[in-house]
Amino acid sequence: MSPLPPPPLPARGVSWACLEDCGDVFEGVLACLVPGDVAACRLVSRGWRHEVDLLLQQLQPVAGAEPAALAAAFPHLTSLQLTAAPPASSSSEGGGDGSSGSNSSSGTSGSSDAVARLPPLGALVTLRRLRRIQLVGARAGGGAASTLDCRQLLPLAGVTPLSDIEASSLQLRAVVALQQLTQLTRLHLAAAPLRGWHGSLPALLAPLRRLEHLGYAAAPPLPAAAAAAGDAAAEEEAAALAAAVGAAAGPTRGGSSMGLLEGLSRLTSLRSLELSCPHAVSDGVCADVAALPRLQQLAIARSSAFGHAAGSLSDAGLAALLAGLAGQLTSLSLTGQQGVSDEGLRQLGRCAALRHLELRLADPALPPRADGGAPAASDGGVAALAALTRLQSLHLGGGLPLGEACCAALARNLPGLTSLQLTDCAELADPALYKLALLASRLRRLGLCGCVGVTDRALAVLLRGATRLDRLELAGCHRNITGVGLQGAALRRLRHLDLAGCEAITDGEMEALLAAARSLEHLNLGDCHVTDAACALLAAASPSLRWLSLEHCSGVGDRGLRCLAAGLPLLCELRLFGSGVTSAAASAVLRAPRSRRLRLSTSKHCWWVVPKAAAGAPASAPPPFAAAAAAH
Repeated sequence: MSPLPPPPLPARGVSWACLEDCGDVFEGVLACLVPGDVAACRLVSRGWRHEVDLLLQQLQPVAGAEPAALAAAFPHLTSLQLTAAPPASSSSEGGGDGSSGSNSSSGTSGSSDAVARLPPLGALVTLRRLRRIQLVGARAGGGAASTLDCRQLLPLAGVTPLSDIEASSLQLRAVVALQQLTQLTRLHLAAAPLRGWHGSLPALLAPLRRLEHLGYAAAPPLPAAAAAAGDAAAEEEAAALAAAVGAAAGPTRGGSSMGLLEGLSRLTSLRSLELSCPHAVSDGVCADVAALPRLQQLAIARSSAFGHAAGSLSDAGLAALLAGLAGQLTSLSLTGQQGVSDEGLRQLGRCAALRHLELRLADPALPPRADGGAPAASDGGVAALAALTRLQSLHLGGGLPLGEACCAALARNLPGLTSLQLTDCAELADPALYKLALLASRLRRLGLCGCVGVTDRALAVLLRGATRLDRLELAGCHRNITGVGLQGAALRRLRHLDLAGCEAITDGEMEALLAAARSLEHLNLGDCHVTDAACALLAAASPSLRWLSLEHCSGVGDRGLRCLAAGLPLLCELRLFGSGVTSAAASAVLRAPRSRRLRLSTSKHCWWVVPKAAAGAPASAPPPFAAAAAAH
């Protein structure tokens, strides 16, 4: 019997008419694709390019992209990220007066310390659907941060539905203009100092009556680097931050002691608040936050970047906070708050509406305090959290003691828990983990990162009943976790697996693991003892893998890279710094047509930066370890 003839091709133009009728479906497909796949869709044909440009709503272009060209090409964008590119004059010491472009369109022309600026934003007024804009700065070679004149945002307020602004690594100038963006509902500022504004942040934002989310994260201090580079702006920022840290460590109430965050109670429309700065860790701030009538989500972080000079919440401050919010908070995150003890944990047990709780009282990046530190929480205090019977996700860490009694109480009283993370709990041992086995059947995410006392036996007991698990994180468990604990039906649905620093994971362990976990999309094998043989196994057994890290796996070489490139068609990101892969092999893989979507990194930027030599003084040579890192 002769084969059936192929179906006739549609007439010219008919297929695009069908595509236009299915525009909503095509738009949904585009929203799920990674940027590389979206770019590939635009290369199919003129028709595809037209439809993609018309329907694309979210865009993250390369640094320095011109807003005018983006607005003309993608008129229906609702979300856009713009990143400043350092001026050409700062990228090469030798000069090169090449195209500095629009990044240097404002400011002092011809100055030696060029500053990276965002391109003008006025062209974005044609994006009549733009709701969210993310502005990311860049630090030039001399250390000067990018700047943003907030008056550039004003033209967008009248013609676009812009309601969400995020600014990071930018010096904000003319910040009073933000008060005219009355339609804003979300504002997030990260490492974005307010230049020229001498009042508090709540005083600046008080006119924004619709603001529902506020995030503020201070930049870490850079006094030494700023002095070496001669960057006056960075020195000013470092001095302001040092003053803020000193203020936070002093009295916690009244006038200048609360500094930038004084008067938070004025922002009565807030539903979500994220704070990470020296001003945030004071009991006075807690009293203001407790007065917010609609607040439901709260995160207060004490970063190790500020050192011990930054204060910590105390039990009294936590009690003041919960006095007004205990019945309305659904999400709470407290990190680095070493001043909280058992009394504070018992206060937390009264938050009956909590669904998500992150509690990491100690910061492992900080050394022990010279004065002995704050009163430590005990196993009995952590057990008081079992009263939060509505919890869906729980993240405990920072040295919190988790004994058998505590784990048993949590397992008995938290029936709705689907995500459990225990981080850097050095005292956590197998007997306590056995008590948590009651939760296993409901867990979708399990994290035991940095819990060096956990072994294969307890892990195997937990995984035996975790049939719904799709995310498992075991980074930093060192030699106690092997393939023996990573077996069973629980791995069948696993999509995300982190084994970084598990030194007992070898090629043999990977063979048994991949036979069970065939749905992996994200895998971290950094610092594991795997070789090219494991790469061949991955290429054969994990076709759905999209993200892979083989950092510091010295046994992985060029042959392993070629196996991965040939056998993993969906791979989007591959991290190989510290491995045995050569630059020539990496370049050859990236030149292949099927690798257009792949982001491959074989080296890290060295953290050690040669300072500019003082006048008449030679630059010092880098230490041997810095030279080795730069040569990686």
